Amino acid sequence: MLSKNEIKLIKLIKFTPVFIVALVCVMVTFLLYVDKNITLQADLKTLQNDYLKRNENIIKNELEKVYEYMVHKKLNSERELKQDIKNRVNEVHNIMTFIYEKYKDTEPEEKIKERIKDALRALRFNDGRGYFYIVSLEGKSVLYPLNQNFENKTIIDFEDNFGLRFVENTINGLKDKTESYNEYYWKKPESDEKLKQYKKITFNKVFEPYNWFVGTGEYVGDFEEKIKREILEYITSIKYSTNGFIFVIDKFGVYLSHVNKAYIGVNRINLKDSNGVMITQEIINLANQGEGFLKYISTIKPDTNLPSEKITYVKGFKDWEWAIATGFYTDELKQQIKLKEKEYKENYMHNLLSLFTASGLLTVLFLFLSFYISKRLELRFYKYRQQVISNIKKSKEKDSMLAQQSKMAAMGEMLENIAHQWRQPLSSISTLSTGVKIRYEFGGIEKEELLHAMDSITSTTKYLSQTIDDFRDYFNPHKEAGYFNLKDIFNKAFELLEVQFNLNNIKFVKNLNDVYIFGFENEFLQVIINILNNAKDEFERKEIDNKYIFISIEEKNNEVKISIKDNAGGIDEKIMDKIFEPYFTTKFKSQGTGIGLYMSKEIIEKHMKGKILVSNQEFVHEKVSYKGALFEVSFSLVDEKTI
Repeated sequence: MLSKNEIKLIKLIKFTPVFIVALVCVMVTFLLYVDKNITLQADLKTLQNDYLKRNENIIKNELEKVYEYMVHKKLNSERELKQDIKNRVNEVHNIMTFIYEKYKDTEPEEKIKERIKDALRALRFNDGRGYFYIVSLEGKSVLYPLNQNFENKTIIDFEDNFGLRFVENTINGLKDKTESYNEYYWKKPESDEKLKQYKKITFNKVFEPYNWFVGTGEYVGDFEEKIKREILEYITSIKYSTNGFIFVIDKFGVYLSHVNKAYIGVNRINLKDSNGVMITQEIINLANQGEGFLKYISTIKPDTNLPSEKITYVKGFKDWEWAIATGFYTDELKQQIKLKEKEYKENYMHNLLSLFTASGLLTVLFLFLSFYISKRLELRFYKYRQQVISNIKKSKEKDSMLAQQSKMAAMGEMLENIAHQWRQPLSSISTLSTGVKIRYEFGGIEKEELLHAMDSITSTTKYLSQTIDDFRDYFNPHKEAGYFNLKDIFNKAFELLEVQFNLNNIKFVKNLNDVYIFGFENEFLQVIINILNNAKDEFERKEIDNKYIFISIEEKNNEVKISIKDNAGGIDEKIMDKIFEPYFTTKFKSQGTGIGLYMSKEIIEKHMKGKILVSNQEFVHEKVSYKGALFEVSFSLVDEKTI
């Protein structure tokens, strides 16, 4: 017999699916329609932004390449200047050597000298600025093409505006070598400012047959102007894409480089577009700020020779107070965006029509299915009612059995872990008690030694008791963490392990600092004891005279790092990746189960959110080389909410 609630349930089964299916179909159709509209607008906006961003990146990359080229040329201008004048001096030195070798056996010395001077006197380079001079190593001018009145006169005392005796410096520089560079300040022959002096770099080379040196030089400013012209010629030649070009403006608004050569050398500081944007002034302002984008109506588009909206990227070259710029025309993007918009809208309408058709068909189909399913559910309700009751009973029995199995498995693992953790402390108690007994039987034990042994046994038994609570906490998801001092934890571990480590002549080298971390104190103590015991076990397997364990605690950059290192020879590289696996051990079954390091990793990384790593390390201690295993444990110094 059905209850009233079950009768209501059957009615719900009959009519609810029909209502829900109809409602869901209508809502899904409406939401999909809204979503399609939103998606269309978002896609069009994204399309426009992507087109603009992509072209902005293109012009920026093109300009950055030119900027890097300018920086390179500027940085290397002085090096190029030096190489240029050196090459020219080497050329005339070869000419002088040729003349000397050709006539040295047939003509007198004075005539050969005149031949050399005549060969060099008319030589010019660098647009007529460059010339060659000859001076004797005693400081007497031999050749000075710009003013022959200086020839055959002593010029060793010549000074620049800063009091630098540059001729004397040059001679001193050539005493122990055959060539050298020299720098000084001197007036330009062609300059109207007769009192102003400019930095000049010279290269000089000794001509040994007559104890001369020949040289030439160049004003740094003049050479830099040459570099500027080369750069501007290069920039003017650059063209990328259909309408891509780079132009340069100086701080006064004069166009130094442009695709339209009619603009070069013209001051366009007052250039204004149809929207009132002062184009040249805004470009100079952006260059003074460093870099940036500017939108305006350009005066000319190369392929149409008509005004067009343009987005320009500007970057300042501060050394020369230049504004370098390039851009793209937005009408090209607008045309591409219109084509994409048309394509997107056509796809949208097609998808929308398909959506309505599919939605209508699915609604009708689901309505028929809901009627059919409702009837089937009503007919099978009684059968399922009994099956549900039966399954609930079986499920409860199964859950109970699984819970019991889980408890037994956890208990077995806990007992195995406790056995592993107790093995070392029990060994310590046995050693202490046996030692006390033997000393007592021979009548040689002192009161202090007895009390110390009893204290050690008491401390170890407390640790054994605490281990049970610690393992119980290990499986407790609600255990509480707290702040504790790492130095205190290590001292506690030393106290527990003192007897066994002293018996094995193992020495600790400590570098411990008072550092507080937030975590589980007793679990961390287990980790330290596991690592130290593994080091002790490794020492017992090998014959090593000096046994050391190095321990350090360091705090740096909001992180604490704990290092434990021994000199027991290290871990076999073949098993290095396996030592943190459960039940992996290199010891006999009676000595270890392979749980210790596995548990240590679980505690450090899962319970305390830290990291534990192991590696082999070679090192030197007290002038002796050692190799051993290095365990590194690290924690971020975080607040308690993190754990």
